[in-house]
Amino acid sequence: MGSSVDDEIIKISLELKALESEAEVHKKEFSILKQKRDEKNAQFSDLIKKGKENKELRDKANEETKKYKALREENGIKLKSIYDSLNRLKEATMNKDIASSSEIEKKIDTIEWKLETEVLSIDKERQLVDMIKNLKIDLKESKIHEELSKEVRFSKKDLDVLKKNSEEYHKKVLELSDESTKYHERMIYYFNTSEDVKKEADILHKNYLEKKKQVDELYDKIREFRAKVKGLEINSRKSEKQIKEKKIKEKKLELSKKSEGILEKFKNGEKLTLEELKILQAGGNI
Repeated sequence: MGSSVDDEIIKISLELKALESEAEVHKKEFSILKQKRDEKNAQFSDLIKKGKENKELRDKANEETKKYKALREENGIKLKSIYDSLNRLKEATMNKDIASSSEIEKKIDTIEWKLETEVLSIDKERQLVDMIKNLKIDLKESKIHEELSKEVRFSKKDLDVLKKNSEEYHKKVLELSDESTKYHERMIYYFNTSEDVKKEADILHKNYLEKKKQVDELYDKIREFRAKVKGLEINSRKSEKQIKEKKIKEKKLELSKKSEGILEKFKNGEKLTLEELKILQAGGNI
């Protein structure tokens, strides 16, 4: 029986060793898959982070573009106002030789003084009155012209500044539009790439779970085989103990029978040998 149990232990131990070796191989593969999966997940997180960063930069560039477009539009309205004033002045003075208001006022004063101080014929007086009327019309036009000229003079001071601003705002809008496009393209690249990386990570995770399942199943078998070996070893030791105890018991019984026979011999007055005395002592009869 002992030999049979030992053979069974050896057989299971060999199978256990093979399983442990197989489990070690799968465990290494499992670790490699886990490492690759984690690397892909880290890469995915990094790509998403960069995508978000470029989205923020794009949105910021778009906001700046809106601001400079508004400034450019406001600047354009001011420029149009100045050009409108220049056009009105041009139209008002087109094909006209307009004297200054002060000169016209002097002429009016001279004629009025003449009317007041000189004796004139009725025709001459009417002629001078008509002249005053015409001069007053010219005076009105002159004052309009001077007002327009004054307005244009003040506007011209800002014209160069506005033109320069217009160029700068337009340039800034173009630069920011290019930046926005650049950040947008980067954002799309990072997000699209992250999707591909995520698919790879998902495949690796699936393989990782399958491999983990194989490893877990192998270790379940290993634990089962180890339990069998341990059980067989316990039974084997128990069986050996029982055999040993049985042999001791049989030996004691045999020794007791011999001791009783020798004791009868001693009672009958027979001389005992040294060996027989030892048997009596071992049997507890002396």
